[in-house]
Amino acid sequence: MIVKQSPSADGQGIDARRLRRGLLYGGAAALGLSVSSTAIMAQDQASPAGQSGAASAPKAKKKADQSAAPETAGSATQNAAGAAVPPAAGGQTAAVGATATIQDVIVTTRLRDEELQEVPIPVSAVNGETLEREQQKTVKDFAQKVPSLSVVAPNARNTSIAIRGVGKTWASDALEASVGVIVDGVVATIPGMSWGDYADIQQIEVARGPQGTLLGKNTTLGALNITSKAPSFIPEKEVEVTYGSRDLFVTKATASGPIIDDTLAYRASVYFDGQNGYVENILPGGDTYNGQNRWGGRFQFLYTPNENVTNRTIIDHSEAREDLLVQARLSDPRTYSDTGSTRATSYTSRLSNLGYTPFFDIYNKVDVNQQKPVYSSGNGISTQTDWKIGGGYTVTSITAYRDYHFDALNDSDFSKYSIVQGGYLVDAKQYSQELRLTSPKNVDVLGQKFDYTAGLFALRNETTSTLRTNFGRDAGQFYANSPASTQVIVDSLNGVNLRQLESPETTSLAAYGQTTWHATSAADLTLGIRNTYEEKDNSTRKWYFGGTSTDATGIRNTVLRLFPSTEPIQGKAIYSDSWSWLVNPSYKFTDDILGYISISSGEKSGAVQFDQTTGQPLNVEPEGVTDYEIGLKTTFLDKKLTFNPNLYYTEITNYQSLLGKLSSNGLTAISYLGNIPGVRLRGVELEGSYDTPLEGLRLNFGGAYNDAIYTDFKSAPCASDLSYSTTTTCDFTGNRLAGAPRWSGNVGATYSRSVWDGYTGYFWISEAFRSGAYLDTALSKLAWQEGYGLTNLGIGFHPDNKAWDVSIWGKNVFDKEYLTTVVSFGPTSPVIAATGEPRVIGITFRTKL
Repeated sequence: MIVKQSPSADGQGIDARRLRRGLLYGGAAALGLSVSSTAIMAQDQASPAGQSGAASAPKAKKKADQSAAPETAGSATQNAAGAAVPPAAGGQTAAVGATATIQDVIVTTRLRDEELQEVPIPVSAVNGETLEREQQKTVKDFAQKVPSLSVVAPNARNTSIAIRGVGKTWASDALEASVGVIVDGVVATIPGMSWGDYADIQQIEVARGPQGTLLGKNTTLGALNITSKAPSFIPEKEVEVTYGSRDLFVTKATASGPIIDDTLAYRASVYFDGQNGYVENILPGGDTYNGQNRWGGRFQFLYTPNENVTNRTIIDHSEAREDLLVQARLSDPRTYSDTGSTRATSYTSRLSNLGYTPFFDIYNKVDVNQQKPVYSSGNGISTQTDWKIGGGYTVTSITAYRDYHFDALNDSDFSKYSIVQGGYLVDAKQYSQELRLTSPKNVDVLGQKFDYTAGLFALRNETTSTLRTNFGRDAGQFYANSPASTQVIVDSLNGVNLRQLESPETTSLAAYGQTTWHATSAADLTLGIRNTYEEKDNSTRKWYFGGTSTDATGIRNTVLRLFPSTEPIQGKAIYSDSWSWLVNPSYKFTDDILGYISISSGEKSGAVQFDQTTGQPLNVEPEGVTDYEIGLKTTFLDKKLTFNPNLYYTEITNYQSLLGKLSSNGLTAISYLGNIPGVRLRGVELEGSYDTPLEGLRLNFGGAYNDAIYTDFKSAPCASDLSYSTTTTCDFTGNRLAGAPRWSGNVGATYSRSVWDGYTGYFWISEAFRSGAYLDTALSKLAWQEGYGLTNLGIGFHPDNKAWDVSIWGKNVFDKEYLTTVVSFGPTSPVIAATGEPRVIGITFRTKL
């Protein structure tokens, strides 16, 4: 890794770098668009009507097979590259009543269509029919289907995705994730871009361990690959309506078919998802919180002028305006946990000066007067062209744009008083271009068999993030801890509006390649490498406005913690050059047993950040990962039983995380991004399925043991419930990693059978469980979440032709109460937390038109 800081304070050389960046990115984008247009034009010229004799036969077959498009983009599944793959069925992802085996599950983790059991890395796949049946429609829901995947998503900006307990982004707009999210071949650099419902999914795949050599930016710990259903030349229309608990109402509609027979097809899908919240605001006129009110749509066009060229264009929009509580009051202990001594001041004691004693009933009710609806939206457009150039080679170009908007103003004092309101206003834009060449399988090179993929990638991300903090009439008395509300104290903060702006931006350029040498009919060796060059910059400014002149400037200055200057502060730009690599031998012991070893390394670039006390640049260092995997993929009993164990050992250096400390005056808690010197993961994962002798009954299972510890964390911030937390640091070396349960797993069953002539009934049940874990980096006793399990189940029936389907289902049917995040108390705040969703019961009717 080579990291260079900006050469001089006066910005010399910046213009040259910006020019180079513009030329590189602009050239990559132009090249991608040029490839797309040239491919289509060239093939149109080769076949003037787009209907040459060579093309007409395959197109006729498309109708007979009910296929959406040529081989590169048109069967029932679209891969990450947009290439077509057969529908995932069988094994743990099979549709209800399916008789297919696990061998039929096709994944595209390595940017080519491969059977799941033939891919020599740990990867899980769940098909859209399973997700649809079990009402799993968000990234948070997906975590219940894959044991090593965990997602916290109280709102769009706070979406955090982890694999094996690591990879969280901790609601930072400058820090990129370590787990990549890829939707239809386009990487989402900000996890908030993955917020919302996925209403028309073909398949999800979760690849564990570094995936940087092929799947690209910020996949050092793994990747979540989401694929939507592709347009079809066979007309289809479907409508779905759901009613349920707390006035749940969800409606989805999908239509697909030809615009020009065998040449241009479309697919349109829209959804609306509304539900009342489960936390009541008991103030007069109060709302309920943590429900849903979101809608969106996805519109696609598939253009196939002939058998050699396929173009898929996707336009999508999503929007949400929801009453959400990111966190609420959990508790406020009067004493320190280590000594039992009484705290000098607390959140509760400060509120007592206002004549109020807070209650703590986080699962049911709050009393807040400044909470505003959270608004988020996203837009995207992508176009992908696959061009068969002869000899089985394919050139792929993906050009994409995404944007993301987030607006939240929360009641940050968690009370009925007008003390403080805070939240972020975020706007982000992302431009990306990928160009790659994919070989056919078994290319002959000097008598040896190879296949390979090579490509170029460019991305530009621009974000503006403004933290808004607004103080009300009760702020002065609360922060001064005064029993009296004099006019001077009121004026100290009343009407004061504090702002802090950051503007992170990233330019990323990469070249990558991966090849598999088929040394023998049983032995393969896969090698991969990726070089990424990145430029990152950021600036910040902190200022305030409003309020009245006051003699109590001490209170105001203590609370606002302004930087020495209110002028913009430029960060130390990062210019980095990093490498990712993979060595992955595998051996097929029999037709049903594949063994593999994977050794890989990746690096996630640092972040341009600032000291939250002085405003001076204080960058986050790059995060490095080295990973070792060894596993088997096996099938038994005539491919009815699959059993896939995997062992892993992962070392992470400079793990990027959100840390915390008290301000120098001891009044407020400060959160900042930093590095933890060393983290180690080791464990075992297991997943599989069994088609039982009882016709129609399929069992599936998955589990993970994860021993995740800090190997070097000697200067960790101590938990605030310790009496010495303000005067010293703690050594967490050897302790378990926060947010990483030791055990996790899921088990499930589906059963279908004919209930009367022409009709099939079915039943399904699944249980996801996790052992206990600390939910904050400081490992506070107050942030411990005991282990828990969530049970989902459903029953339904449909005619054998599946023209319609009706089902009754439940999620978290035993109404388990659990927490997803916890932040320990501070001098002016209680212990706050976010809760998981309680029980939901619903009925869904789906029909084809």
